[in-house]
Amino acid sequence: MLTISVFVSNEPPEGEDARTVKVAEAVAARFPAQVTVEVLPIASERGEALGLRFGPTVVEGDMVLSVGEQLSAGRLKRYIEMRLGET
Repeated sequence: MLTISVFVSNEPPEGEDARTVKVAEAVAARFPAQVTVEVLPIASERGEALGLRFGPTVVEGDMVLSVGEQLSAGRLKRYIEMRLGET
């Protein structure tokens, strides 16, 4: 099971943060029971541990996939396919 974490600047997510959450959720829906999405504030304990400063930031495990801009659905899908192929 992969967890895609989307760190956002605002709660609830707005603008670019909200668009990034939508993309992550849409891509995760293509992998039912294999991929989940969690939305966390940048100012969370985990965000601080990763050294994150602004959103939207997309992370899987300790791998930062995108910082400050929306991650494309295609790029996220390819990354997930690669990671699922490793298990």
